Amino acid sequence: MEKILEQTLLYDFYGELLTKHQKEIYEDVVLNDYSFSEVAQERGVSRQGVHDLIRRCNKILEDYERT
Repeated sequence: MEKILEQTLLYDFYGELLTKHQKEIYEDVVLNDYSFSEVAQERGVSRQGVHDLIRRCNKILEDYERT
């Protein structure tokens, strides 16, 4: 639960710095609680691609917070 809260707060502050594609997928997974598989099927990408994008976005948002 704490990780989701942290992700949500970081997204609130720095989400506008992500690309449109990153924001859409991040919102679906983190904010709307869709599974990686659901988002992958809807977007026509692999489940692993969605997973990697979420990890990348989390790292980007955490890096913005650190600087």
